Amino acid sequence: MDNLRPGHMALWECGQLSLPQGIVGNILRKALDKIAEIKSLLEERRIAAKIAGLYNDSEPPRKTMRRGVLMTLLQQSAMTLPLWIGKPGEKPPPLCGAIPAASDYVAKPGDKVAARVKAVDGDEQWILAEVVSYSHATNKYEVDDIDEEGKERHTLSRRRIIPLPQWKANPETDPEALFQKDQLVLALYPQTTCFYRALIHGPPTRPQDDYSVLFEDTSYADGYSPPLNVAQRYVVTCKETKKK
Repeated sequence: MDNLRPGHMALWECGQLSLPQGIVGNILRKALDKIAEIKSLLEERRIAAKIAGLYNDSEPPRKTMRRGVLMTLLQQSAMTLPLWIGKPGEKPPPLCGAIPAASDYVAKPGDKVAARVKAVDGDEQWILAEVVSYSHATNKYEVDDIDEEGKERHTLSRRRIIPLPQWKANPETDPEALFQKDQLVLALYPQTTCFYRALIHGPPTRPQDDYSVLFEDTSYADGYSPPLNVAQRYVVTCKETKKK
């Protein structure tokens, strides 16, 4: 872009001048890197403010976020998840789409994860949570339930944590980085903060598309719900192979 003359720039902006694919890819990568950098800085400031609020006894306790606001924020988080754009021949990295994290990966404070916790009735469930800290001494995470921010904290082993994708996979260039039809996954049920077992009914066909999934549901004759849309951000590998 820096090498384009003003006249060329005007033509390019009007769509009358085409750029080589490599130049377009470089422009997009630089733009996405800058967006990721800004989001990282904003996240660091949010976490710092949260910690300050937790340890400031002089301030009254904050009210729990209204559910409608929380659902909107989760939807926005899914929509703004950056799309992975690699160089020619470059493979998508871990945590891009369906590609799991490396075995030695440690999620950072502020990262969103699927966490397996015990419910009030004693049953276990997968919830959407935010990482607070990780102890290398005990190999355990401290996470907050995203639905009860600042109220309920869990200490969990690594096997009870599944990091969420950090990039969307592009179905047009990296379809192998997506879950495929009939693959068993954990997916965030719409308008909730809990993950449930589901089968992929159809993967995304365009970068902006969601997965179509069939949730396990015994109230239906075939044991599955009708197809529901779930964003790439909230679909992860299912560690449980047996159907409940």
